[in-house]
Amino acid sequence: MYAKKFVACFLTLLNFDFVQPTVLKEDHPFDLVIFTQFWPQTVCKEWKEHNPSHTCAMPAKKDSWTIHGVWPTKLGTKTPAFCNRTWLFDPEEVRPIEKDLLAMWPNIEVESAYTLWAHEWNKHGTCAAVLEPLNSQLKYFQQGLTWLQKYFIYDILKEANIVPSDNKEYRIEDIYQAVLKNVSVRPAIECDREHGGNFIVEVRLCFSKKLELVDCDGIAFHDMEEYGSILTNCNPNSGVYYLENAVPKTVYVQLYKLLSWLQWFTL
Repeated sequence: MYAKKFVACFLTLLNFDFVQPTVLKEDHPFDLVIFTQFWPQTVCKEWKEHNPSHTCAMPAKKDSWTIHGVWPTKLGTKTPAFCNRTWLFDPEEVRPIEKDLLAMWPNIEVESAYTLWAHEWNKHGTCAAVLEPLNSQLKYFQQGLTWLQKYFIYDILKEANIVPSDNKEYRIEDIYQAVLKNVSVRPAIECDREHGGNFIVEVRLCFSKKLELVDCDGIAFHDMEEYGSILTNCNPNSGVYYLENAVPKTVYVQLYKLLSWLQWFTL
């Protein structure tokens, strides 16, 4: 009997609950929900640059943009996050859609998809759950899949003749206008700007709490600024690469030119 009382007290102190928690009110207010798509080739490039031994789990379809996350967001900040630390990701909750998640919401950087899904649910999903359409793990991840199919960035860019290439540069204005024309709201576009280059890595679309498309004005992620009408961190004075391969031929060409210049300079 005493042992049972001890265990009960211990669990209470740790704030554990064996009953699946239910969000009853919005204790962590937010303004909108950001839906973010990755371009896997750039994600993989960044991952390999951090450590040459890194490998990537690329989607089966080479032209697939994939989901990064569904993020409740208060304008001007990166909050809220981790709204219920006792409501942890459970793979069994998303088992009915696991096949689709593996195809459209894979973890590019490591082999285990569960790592990414757990992070996204624990950090963002527990906050999104105050909205009835997102109030379970299955609903949360299913909404991401639904949005990807409806607003697939590859198809949106292709309509504007913007397709992956290791050698061609695109204007950020053209990429922005292609998305704006399709969805009729202002997106946010993120580039990987390491080594002075512009490599498109993410496109973000924003939704109201009623899950209706809205402008992304006011979101605060990765030093984004407004360049004219464009919300982006990409350098507007340089072209943007939309990589066809994670290690583009362009990189080898630029490296060769740099080595040749260094050899000439040191003679």
